[in-house]
Amino acid sequence: MLTGECIAAAARVLRTADGAISEIIPNIDIQTQGRTTMKNIFILLLFPFALNAQPLADSTIKKIDNIFKNYNSTTPGCAVAVMRKGEVVFKKGYGMATLEFNAPITSSTIFHIASESKQYVAFCMLLLEQQGKLSLDDDIRKYLDFVPDFGKKITIKHLIYHTSGIRDQWQLLANAGWQLDDVITTEHVIKLISKQKELNFEPGEEMLYCNTGYTLMGEIVKKITGQSLRKFCDSAIFKPLGMNDTHFHDDYREIVKNRAYSYTPKSEGRYQNAVLSYSIVGATSLFTTVEDEIKWLHNYETGQVGGKALIEKMYQTGVLNDGKKLNYAFAIGIDNYKGWKLIGHGGGDAGFRTFACRLPEQELGIVVFSNLGIVNPSFFCRQIADLLITPKQIPETPKGNPIDTNFLKRLKGKYYSYRGLELNFDYNDGKLMSRPPGQTSGGNEWKLTAAGPNRYEAAGLFMIFDSMDGNDSIQQFKVENQNGYQQFYRQPANPKKVNPADYVGRYYSDEVEAYYTIVEKDNKLILQHRKFSDVDLEYDAPDQFTNDNWWMNNLRFIRDKKGKVVAFEVNSGRIVHLRYDKVPAKP
Repeated sequence: MLTGECIAAAARVLRTADGAISEIIPNIDIQTQGRTTMKNIFILLLFPFALNAQPLADSTIKKIDNIFKNYNSTTPGCAVAVMRKGEVVFKKGYGMATLEFNAPITSSTIFHIASESKQYVAFCMLLLEQQGKLSLDDDIRKYLDFVPDFGKKITIKHLIYHTSGIRDQWQLLANAGWQLDDVITTEHVIKLISKQKELNFEPGEEMLYCNTGYTLMGEIVKKITGQSLRKFCDSAIFKPLGMNDTHFHDDYREIVKNRAYSYTPKSEGRYQNAVLSYSIVGATSLFTTVEDEIKWLHNYETGQVGGKALIEKMYQTGVLNDGKKLNYAFAIGIDNYKGWKLIGHGGGDAGFRTFACRLPEQELGIVVFSNLGIVNPSFFCRQIADLLITPKQIPETPKGNPIDTNFLKRLKGKYYSYRGLELNFDYNDGKLMSRPPGQTSGGNEWKLTAAGPNRYEAAGLFMIFDSMDGNDSIQQFKVENQNGYQQFYRQPANPKKVNPADYVGRYYSDEVEAYYTIVEKDNKLILQHRKFSDVDLEYDAPDQFTNDNWWMNNLRFIRDKKGKVVAFEVNSGRIVHLRYDKVPAKP
């Protein structure tokens, strides 16, 4: 008989013989009731892949290594795992988990995976539905009495599909004066939600990504089961799947061995910590490894936890009130890559960037986690997929009718939306070009194709016009995407001279319990908050200004019947119509 120590020693010889091979050898179980037979040992040592799918060729491994060649002992980096036909065929780490302690990333390094956590929460809702403890059509106020009555029913399904209209928690916190590296708990978000008076839109009218919904679903789990989301997932999902290095991290003070820390670039070749102090779970804060995440992807194939019928429900995409179908399912996006279905979700918090996907027709799963804020794991996943799949030959989609060039010329100009979005169109050499704000030349071509009366498509967006009559410039149009997101764009009217005195004053929102002050300095309007740096307000359209605060970068001022400014509202990103009222000046 060989002892466990002998087996481990033999395994170490294999590991040191070839660094690439070491990443695709399966773990050797060194004990079978305390002993392992000589016959079994030699099978494992001589045929290390006998129980796995066909291993990747050395040439493929080298190509994957080349994708991650920029990550080394002086940089943060990535962990990677690849599954084929239900077996792990590649796993490896590149770069450092902690630069301070020279700890390298391996396939067993634990990462905070940010929004990729949401899949597990959506899965919990289906598990509880399966157990008869809830219905996805339940009003969330049945379980969460702190959610205000907005006069519209908000269901669990609305939360899953980001169609609830509830404002996003991170922007609400920032408006309230929090910085995202502060300690943030579920209790903080609950208190903010309890003070909200309006929704972004009526439930089911459109899709606007909302982290709050998944935090609320974590609280629904707690209400129904009497367990924290962490404990419920541990017993219902993680332990049954053998995900032993996975947990919802609900206490930022907890020590977790073998974890990665997150970083952002500071200057050439230098990095700085990206602090993350969350004690909030549901929308984020799952700690796991690429090895454990592969086990989760494999459950989509086997239905080991939940069963095949529940897994099929995970793929059900949302439907808006008008019948429009979304490409978003139970916290997974349904996409297409080179003719093959691609199912996945990513995440980003602080310096963590993550993506996990499956190409089910190819029996392929790929996971990339990173602890560097400028990394694009989705792009890396697709690069790896390119090495392992053959693109389908897809017939070219017939193009629409030719577009009248006179019509394209009429679109030239600047347009804005009340949510602070801006489009700048120019017409050059027969092409309609759009430019980002502040850019004076170049840009991206908008290739319009006819998609119906007064309706045109450009790269998945639809432009809808009230009327095409006349030869004058077009004053307004509507843009919508397949997820129901709609914006009305209009050309700004000729502005009157801005009178800074109209806007100067102090403003307060009781929904976030925060004050902002607008002052005039050197003929400029300045937005101030006691916790943030001063920022300039830049004129965008009548009574509409932009600024550099991501959480409120578009302000639209509101006047009373006499023309006096009485408030402004924030229409920015995942927040709409958050009102700040002007506080009367003290006599």
